[in-house]
Amino acid sequence: MASKDASLYGFQRPKNLHGKKEISSSQSLSFTSQLSSLIDSSNSQPKQAPSRKKPKKQDIFAKHNRDTAKRAKRDQETENKPAFSHQKHTTDGLGVDRDIWERSRRKMQEKARIYAAMKRGDLEDVDERYTVDFDRKWVERAGRLSASESDSDDDGVSGDDKHAQEIVDYVDEFGRPRKGTRAEAHRAELEKQGIDQRRMEDLSDRFTARPSAPANVIYGDTIQHQAFLETDAMDNLAALRDKSLTPPPDLHFDAKREFRQKGTGFFQFVSDKEERKVQMEGLDELRKQTEEKRRETSKRKADEFLDELGADLEASHTKRDKDDVD
Repeated sequence: MASKDASLYGFQRPKNLHGKKEISSSQSLSFTSQLSSLIDSSNSQPKQAPSRKKPKKQDIFAKHNRDTAKRAKRDQETENKPAFSHQKHTTDGLGVDRDIWERSRRKMQEKARIYAAMKRGDLEDVDERYTVDFDRKWVERAGRLSASESDSDDDGVSGDDKHAQEIVDYVDEFGRPRKGTRAEAHRAELEKQGIDQRRMEDLSDRFTARPSAPANVIYGDTIQHQAFLETDAMDNLAALRDKSLTPPPDLHFDAKREFRQKGTGFFQFVSDKEERKVQMEGLDELRKQTEEKRRETSKRKADEFLDELGADLEASHTKRDKDDVD
């Protein structure tokens, strides 16, 4: 039988080097009870949320100065340039900041590069990001000028204002008859002249890279009533129609179809064309005979009248001569 110091599995128990006593069962029970009481007390107390750390406020003096190297390099480049390239003043006599001047110069260089590429045809402005609608810009500027003129006229009302507010008829730049004030008519005339000038410029710039703006753009709420006309459909139907000449049917009056009182000399023609022609020739011949008889009768009556008149004259002369003899 193994010794009492031997382990259950054959391992040797470690020696008590510190000289401590082994823990008895009573001490183990007391330790267990104290530990359970401490665990219960810790569970009963509410847990406190951990405090969040406040972000440390950054010191303005500790902030890194960005783009220092770029500004230093730009300053060095401007110092190496000749003196005539610097613009020291503006048109109003005030000084120009060097940073603003450099920023403007870079923007102008970028614009020049883009326009040169567009002129060569290397860059296509599909969404019209780089082009400027000068027509709309001109119209808006004219509107602002007219608005400012109207405001200035409203400040001092005079006879010229009444003359400008007079209602007249005029034709706008699109050829449409309009009714408005004399000022509006004057603006429309100026717009027509401006549009003609722009058309001439478009003809001169036809072979340039920049496309010409359309000249027939209508701004505002305008209804294109031509889109609602049905002339195209009617033209198509007219094109499909048989254009050969179709004479109307040869219809004549038929007395058998109508019940009415016939006058004297009424004659009913037949429906056959040839027979009707013979009837017409017979009527024409009868008419000629009638006219000839009328002429003969009138001539005979005239001769008889002349004979009677001659006899009366001769009798009156004879009676007068007899009276003269007596």
